[in-house]
Amino acid sequence: MDTEMNASKPSIWLELANAQEKVHHLPRQDSSQLTTASSDTDLTHITTTTSSIRTAPPTNPRKSTSSSSIQKRESDIRLQYNQRPEKVPDIAAEMEKWYATTDRYGFIKCDQLASSTKAQEKEVERSEKWADMSEVVLLHNDQVHSFPFSHKFKSRVFKGIPYCWKRDAWYFLITHCLKEAKSDYKLCSLYRDLLSKESSHERQIDLDIPRTLGDHIMFKQRYGKGQRALFNVLRAFSKFDEEVGYCQGMTNIVATILMYCEEEKAFVVLVHMFARDELHNLYIPGFPKLMESFYIQEALLKRYLPKLYHHLTDLGLSSDIYSTRWYITLFTGGVVSYHTLMRIWDAYFLCGYDIFFFVAVALLKTHEQDLMEGDLDVCMQTLGSTMTVPDDDRFMKKVQKLWERSQRHHTIETLRKEYKTQHD
Repeated sequence: MDTEMNASKPSIWLELANAQEKVHHLPRQDSSQLTTASSDTDLTHITTTTSSIRTAPPTNPRKSTSSSSIQKRESDIRLQYNQRPEKVPDIAAEMEKWYATTDRYGFIKCDQLASSTKAQEKEVERSEKWADMSEVVLLHNDQVHSFPFSHKFKSRVFKGIPYCWKRDAWYFLITHCLKEAKSDYKLCSLYRDLLSKESSHERQIDLDIPRTLGDHIMFKQRYGKGQRALFNVLRAFSKFDEEVGYCQGMTNIVATILMYCEEEKAFVVLVHMFARDELHNLYIPGFPKLMESFYIQEALLKRYLPKLYHHLTDLGLSSDIYSTRWYITLFTGGVVSYHTLMRIWDAYFLCGYDIFFFVAVALLKTHEQDLMEGDLDVCMQTLGSTMTVPDDDRFMKKVQKLWERSQRHHTIETLRKEYKTQHD
């Protein structure tokens, strides 16, 4: 079995193995070519099928396309996104049809748990509490909301930010309680300027967009408003951070932000995410932050779930084999159900990137029995599929407990120092 698995391993594992040995010494490569999975949604299968994150093979110079042909093709791509799609005969009827078949999040496949009457009533009640503790603040003609950064506020974030408050709460948290938001009007201006420039990543972005969250009403229509916004934010960011450029794992991340933020705001939030959590290092060649994440997850798994750790190790399943998509997509790549993802992301905006380590531990704990009883194929299937969470509240309490314990004992800080000592 091990021989068969090793023989069928896609090239990502050679890439990651090399990166683990010499994290900061890989030759410079275009990060837009880091992934060749058919879509962000297909990142669900990165670790269980032949789809993989890998460096694209070198282009044969004798078969290279002329620069004029490439420029025309990229110009045609931009033109498609700049043009509005043809109107349907009856927009009102069309929208009524789609909304009648979507869940409360906008997905065509309804989530009965998330759309229950009880959940909706609870959402309204909690929304009123958030309204009571919010305060309107004016920043350069942009009306935003501030919140008291108290124990009660943090507790409410872990309980889940109401959907009508996610935009304002996420922005408040990612800007360090609005302290980093004073110059965001400049980022908005820069965004408009970046859109006027060409990006070498436009073709790859265009290929990925129609295969990203196609079951969501916002991104279903080809060249529709949602897809245009997604294309614009991704290509603008590829010019903003040219070393990162574009990596396929970013598509679902931006799409998730766009569900709650308008185009400019989504770009601003993305920039703050990269700045606060050093996401730049998650995508650049050598994957330094990804390598570090594997090390930390292995250490936490060994500490909190030792039996499962040894079982997976015996099967040859280390964190780098099954959790690449978890971190490269910030858990948006079909790792969990959408309602669970939103609870995770609320905690992420409050706590930062490190919360994902404890999400990983809690997720493995949730599926521990199936994994312990499973052979290699069962474990690969479980870890590579959408992992259900029966009770979001209980799950997030576990994540919060692990996070707070780590804060008291400086767990992640210690593990990060260990990793750097071993790899410097």
